[in-house]
Amino acid sequence: MASVLITGASGFIGNHVTRRCLEKGDRVRVMVMPGEDRSPFAGLDVEFVEGNLLDAPSLTKAVAGIEQLYHMAALFAVWTKDPDLHYKINVDGTRALMEAAQSAGVEKIVYTSSVAAIGVNPDRTPATEKTPFNCWPWASEYILSKFISHQMVKGMVSQGLPVTMVLPALPFGPGDRAPTPTGSLMVGILKGKMKNYWDAGVCPVDVRDVAAGHLLAMEKGRIGESYLLGNNETNMTNQEFLQLVGRLTGVPNVAVRKISHGTMLTASKAIEGWSKLTGRPASTTYKNTLFAQQYCYVDASKAINELGLPQTPIENAILDAAQWFRSNGYV
Repeated sequence: MASVLITGASGFIGNHVTRRCLEKGDRVRVMVMPGEDRSPFAGLDVEFVEGNLLDAPSLTKAVAGIEQLYHMAALFAVWTKDPDLHYKINVDGTRALMEAAQSAGVEKIVYTSSVAAIGVNPDRTPATEKTPFNCWPWASEYILSKFISHQMVKGMVSQGLPVTMVLPALPFGPGDRAPTPTGSLMVGILKGKMKNYWDAGVCPVDVRDVAAGHLLAMEKGRIGESYLLGNNETNMTNQEFLQLVGRLTGVPNVAVRKISHGTMLTASKAIEGWSKLTGRPASTTYKNTLFAQQYCYVDASKAINELGLPQTPIENAILDAAQWFRSNGYV
């Protein structure tokens, strides 16, 4: 048992981590924004503390008396009116929280980074934690902010920060309330709207394995080390994954029409240009589309061997996610 603080606990991964910590017997404090919806915590025995990554004094209060910290709160948005907001939250906010935690004597921190913080192998082989960042052509504000924050947190280890970093692949499963981009993809398939596919590769993973990976990193993860939380059996093409979801959920004609990269990029330029003219949020951007066209395969062997990361068949996550979305009115 430990006294833990979880930021981003209302999010998809964060809520699963929160539930696993409670099951383990931890005393759980969750940091929520003032006025934030607390329904994701219905029935959960958690302590609430209001905090904001842009408000350093609130972070000092949040970490007081805490032994372990899971930092998952971040801004992930395809488009923002203020592009610098990604850096203010994901970089400056993370630094402020790490400094507050270190000053408070927090014993261990697990920081949720992103696969966007490492590179993509041009030969389509799975990337590892050591794959150099080479994503400059499609480095959006979000990707750059996660790359910078990852390097910043890693650098703080030399100052005594007791942190381990985890990098989740594409999580799927039940409880995706927002929904996240992966959840939105699933909903689109279930609604019969995913007829198209494009040349790319993904590594889907059960969100419950990702949550387990966080707790395992807290227990076994080495200070200053990074661990990819993926599934070594699920690196597959975009079409293979989309059609797998269609077969398992009984949706016909999924991913039957190939769209060229050029067509996608032309459309994204038009969407982004219209957004700049009108001020309305863009559904995608040129860089986001470029990123979606990569073969983002990952090798989770380090987490499997050192932490004991579970490798649940992705079929379980797909079926459970589909049932959850259908029973909760998303479809």
